[in-house]
Amino acid sequence: MSRKIYKILIIVSLVFWFKIGVVSAAILGETVTFNVDDEYAIEGRTQIKATLQHISRNAYFYTEDDWWDSLSGNKIVPMQTLAYEFDEVIYPTLRNNLGSEWKPGIDGDEHITILFVRLRDDAGGFFNIRDEYNRESFALSNEREMLYLNAKEYQSPQMRSFLAHEFQHLITFYQKDKANAVTEELFLNEGRSEYASTLVGYDDSFIGSNLESRIYDFLKQPSNSLTEWKNVPEDYGSVNIFMQYLVEHYGRLILSRMIFNTKVGIESIDDALSSLGVNKKFSDIFTDWAVALYLNDCTADDSKKYCFLNDNIRLKLIVSPTSVYTLPPSGVSATLVASMIKDWSPRWYKFTGGSQNLKLDFNGNTAAKFSVPYIIARANGKNEVKFFNLINQQGTVYIPNFGSDVLSVTLVPLSKTKNKGFIENEPYYPFSFAATIVSEVPASSGESSTSAPAPPINDGGINTNTIINKPSYLDGSLIRARGDYKVYVVNGRYKRWIQNPYIFNSYSHLKWENIIEVSAEERDWYEDSWLVRAEGDFRVYEITSDGQKRWLNVTADIFSSSGRNWEAIFVINRQEGNYYKLGQNIIF
Repeated sequence: MSRKIYKILIIVSLVFWFKIGVVSAAILGETVTFNVDDEYAIEGRTQIKATLQHISRNAYFYTEDDWWDSLSGNKIVPMQTLAYEFDEVIYPTLRNNLGSEWKPGIDGDEHITILFVRLRDDAGGFFNIRDEYNRESFALSNEREMLYLNAKEYQSPQMRSFLAHEFQHLITFYQKDKANAVTEELFLNEGRSEYASTLVGYDDSFIGSNLESRIYDFLKQPSNSLTEWKNVPEDYGSVNIFMQYLVEHYGRLILSRMIFNTKVGIESIDDALSSLGVNKKFSDIFTDWAVALYLNDCTADDSKKYCFLNDNIRLKLIVSPTSVYTLPPSGVSATLVASMIKDWSPRWYKFTGGSQNLKLDFNGNTAAKFSVPYIIARANGKNEVKFFNLINQQGTVYIPNFGSDVLSVTLVPLSKTKNKGFIENEPYYPFSFAATIVSEVPASSGESSTSAPAPPINDGGINTNTIINKPSYLDGSLIRARGDYKVYVVNGRYKRWIQNPYIFNSYSHLKWENIIEVSAEERDWYEDSWLVRAEGDFRVYEITSDGQKRWLNVTADIFSSSGRNWEAIFVINRQEGNYYKLGQNIIF
C-alpha cells in the first residue's frame, strides 16, 4: 500500500515568489478550483472544485464538492476531530522535533490548506512540491502550503497518521529545499514521515496502528533495499522499521539534527550522529540493524544494539532466514552459493547440521564494498556476532565444534557500495560463498579471527590445472566461473551470457541459489552464443554486448554458410526479447 505519494521535481531554475502584504483570510463556505495530480486522483482528473468546510488555528479544511455532497448525516464531526488533532498534537509535536514549515509561505497565509479529495485506493495522501512554487515555474501549482488526503479514508482511524506523514514532507521541503537548496533523498524523507506517526504517539496503541501495518509490509520482503525507492509498500515498511531502530537507539534529537543540517541522505545521518557525539556512521548502524532484524537478542551485546527496544516490534518482527543449508556430518565437498545483492539490502543465510568444524569462504565482486557479519548460535543459548576480515572482498573464517557446541551459523552479507543519488532501480553486485566441513582448524585462525582467502574449492574432484573434457552439467544449468561476475545458461556446446538481473528475473524458473560455480576451464569449454529467438517468433537475432538485437534477415542457406550454427540459437521469452533495443538488420 502506498500510503502517500511524494514527487520530487528537479528544477533547473527556480524563482521563488512571495506575495507581499497581508492576504485576506479564507472565507468559510468559499468554493475554490484546485489543480490535482491526474496520476493519483481517480478518473484521471486534473482539476476539482472544493469548498472550505472548517477553519482551525493552523489549517483550512477543504472538501471535494461531488464527494462531500454524496455524504449524509453529521459529516463535519470527523473533520473537526482531525482538525483538533492537527492543532493540538501533530502540528506542535512535529514542529518542536523537526522544525517549521514555510510560514507564512508562498501564499502569505499562516494556514496550511488540507484538501480531502478522492484518490486511488493505495494512496492515503500526498504532498506535491509544485504547490510551493508560483505558476510561472509550474502552471498547475496551487500556490499554497498544501496537503492532500484521500477522501475515501475520511473516517479511518489511520487518517491522523496520514496527516502527520504528509506534514513532515511540508517541513522537510522548507528545511531542505527552501532553506538550504538541497533535496532530501527519498528513502530518508519517507523514513521521517513514517516515523511521524510514532513521534506523535499514534503507534502507542499497536493494534490497527500504522506501525503494525508497516511491520506486515516489511515482512513481505525483508531483504528489500533500504535506499532504492520504487514507492511500493515494502519500501515504506523498510524505512519505517529502520527509523524505529535509529531513534530507539540514538534518541529523538537525531531527527532535528538530520533535518537542520545542509546534507541529505546517508551524509545527513552521518552528520547528525557526529553532532550528537556518536562514534558511528550510517554504515555501522545499518549493519547493527541488519543483524537485529534477524537476531533480535538484547543479550547478544551489552549495548543492546542487536535488538529492538520497542516490545511490539521485538515480539512481532520475526524474520526468517533467506535460505537454510543443512550440511552433511563430514566430507570435503562444499555447499557453493552464488547470488547477487543490491546496496543496503539485508540477507541471512543459515547453516545447520554438520560436525567437527565449519569453514566459510566469502567472495564478493571487487567493484563492490561488502561487509559480512555472521551470527553464531551456541548450544548454551548464547548468540555471538563476529565479522569477516575481507581483503579484496574475499575472506575465510573457521568455526570450531560446529554441530555440537555451535548449533548454527548465519551469514549476513551486506553491500555498501553506493552512498548517494539513489534511484528506482539500483544495480546488483555478485557474490558467492562456500561452506565446508573440515576436520582441522589452522592454528593461526582461531574462531575469533579470520584468515586470508582460501584457494578456490575444487568441487567434484576436477583438476582445474588441466584442460578438461566435456563438463557434465545439464542443459539449462546456470554457471559462473570463480572470480567472475558473469552468469551463463548452457545448452549443448554453447553458453549464453545473461547480461543483467532484469533479464535473469524475467524467468521465474531461474534461481540465484542454483548458480553453479565452475572453473574457468569448464566455462571456456562452452562456446559463446549471441543468437536468440523469442517464443513464437521465427526471426533470429544476434544480441550485442551493449544490449541491442540485430535481425539476421537472411535465408537459411546464407545463415549456415556464414559459419553460424542452428544449435547455437537460444529460445528466450518475450519479456527479454522486448528488453533489447532494435539495432540495424544483419544482411549479407
